Amino acid sequence: MSLNVELLEQSFEKIKPHADEFAASFYENLFQLYPEVQPLFANTEMAKQQKKLLNALVLVVENLRSPEALEPVLKVLGERHIGYGAIANSYPAVGEALITTFEQYLQQDWTTEVKQAWIDAYGAITALMLKGAGVEITPEEVPLETEIIPDQQVTIPANHPQESVPEQEPKLAVEILESSFEKIKPHADEFAASFYENLFIAHPELQPLFDNVDLEKQQKKLINALVLVVENLRSPEALVPVLNALGGRHIGYGVIPKYYEPVGSALLMAFEQYLQEDWTPDVKLAWTDAYGAITGLMLEGTVVETIPNVVPDQKQVTHNQPQESHTQLLQESPAFQPPTEQLKNFLGSIKSNGEIIFIISQKFLDNFWTQPAWLVASVSAILFIIIYVGADDNSLIKEILDSADALSLVVALVLFIKEAPDRRKQFHYQAWSTVDAAHGVKVSYARILALQDLNEDGVSLRGVDAVGAELVAINLPSANLSETKLSETDLTNANLSHANLNNANLSSAKLSGGNLSHANLSFACLSQVNLSSANLSSANLICADLSNANMSGVNLKNASLNGANFKGAYLSGANLKGAKVSISDLSGALLEGAVLPDGSKYKSPEDGVENK
Repeated sequence: MSLNVELLEQSFEKIKPHADEFAASFYENLFQLYPEVQPLFANTEMAKQQKKLLNALVLVVENLRSPEALEPVLKVLGERHIGYGAIANSYPAVGEALITTFEQYLQQDWTTEVKQAWIDAYGAITALMLKGAGVEITPEEVPLETEIIPDQQVTIPANHPQESVPEQEPKLAVEILESSFEKIKPHADEFAASFYENLFIAHPELQPLFDNVDLEKQQKKLINALVLVVENLRSPEALVPVLNALGGRHIGYGVIPKYYEPVGSALLMAFEQYLQEDWTPDVKLAWTDAYGAITGLMLEGTVVETIPNVVPDQKQVTHNQPQESHTQLLQESPAFQPPTEQLKNFLGSIKSNGEIIFIISQKFLDNFWTQPAWLVASVSAILFIIIYVGADDNSLIKEILDSADALSLVVALVLFIKEAPDRRKQFHYQAWSTVDAAHGVKVSYARILALQDLNEDGVSLRGVDAVGAELVAINLPSANLSETKLSETDLTNANLSHANLNNANLSSAKLSGGNLSHANLSFACLSQVNLSSANLSSANLICADLSNANMSGVNLKNASLNGANFKGAYLSGANLKGAKVSISDLSGALLEGAVLPDGSKYKSPEDGVENK
């Protein structure tokens, strides 16, 4: 889809003088047209939310000519909106309210061409955000449908194409789930707290997963997730991608498939505690089936196809279980079978012996890593005997195998290789234990080494909490540090090049002399941070908070800075050549001696020269 960039830029310029009123009107229109979305904003400070809307619009319009910078930011934004309870079905409502608001403020300038330009733009934005939320869609796949509302006709993007969802048994009792959850809502906070109490009492081994988690926020997330599920039981096509993405994210939190059963038991126990006499066998069965379906979709997001049986309070739940999932599992992970006629024909069609050897070796390796250690050891011993018996008496291999310890060595070597992934996993657990043990400790060299080792192994460091820690000269290139808590942390001379620090909290941190070239710091909190002489060339700082930051002598060459907050920032001697930022965004910063995006040197008004 080709966007009419000039029309979008020109029309948005006319909105800017009334930006605050425009944002307020947008939410008024949204809540008036779709009151059911208003609970999503119940705990939101609307003044800040309106500011975020404006920043997002500025970000989009000012980067229409640089889509390569805009695309990753919109994908991240879409992913974050899952956590706020925004699902695919919410996008048309937002689109209608946005188009309505543009019409109100542009008035006679709201021509057919302008209207179509914003419809196309919103379709493109929606596609990218949905992609970030785990829904594969392109702008061309976002059809347009027209809704008639009083005194006007507004065209908005329709929902993304529905995915075909195979029917599953047992069928969920949607009405029972909805009516029972309505009785929980008045006690939502207590319900969530009881759930975690039940979980930690029954399974104390799970509590370390929440050591660095704000439990109040976590309880709120649980309630939001339940609301999201219950309110979309009648729209499974919208719920599937959200639950898949949720399951995928939980891998990074240390959640593995075996944890789903205790979570299910604790959840059902909490329902029983709060529903009391309303906790009938039918309600119990409905929630058991629902949790099984939710678990299945979340596990799909982790590329795991098994669903644990939920047995609340260690009592057997008796109802017909679907056989289809077990059959599917056997089909997808078949044991070794004798060659069938179909397999023989397939092998006969392969003319190259090299291809046959490659396929056999690939199958062997796949089975090698999935089979238990005792089976691998037994097969190794059998192969050793076969080779030993078949070897020529005068051959070198026979002489080697004649050694008394040869069999033990071969089996030991095979087991050593087989158990390498388990040892690596154990090493990761130990490294994370070191990081957790250093929480609240200012200086810990062991923590620095553990974080560096985890990053070298490609382990995500998302959400790490190291507030106030001393991490001087730490080497974390290309690390995933999104949503980390690093306020007041000393990262002087740290190497964070190409790192992902999206939405990280680095307020009052020390990053002087640090290497953050090509780093992603979009939406990060960098207020009062010390970035003096740091290298931020080609970094992404879109919508970052840099208020009152010390950025003297910083290298911001070719950096993306649109929508960033520079109020009170000290940019004396900074190099902004080629940076993507408007002069208006820099108006609140001190720019003495700075090189501006066009390559010119900043000149203050006192010099009698107009700022460029």
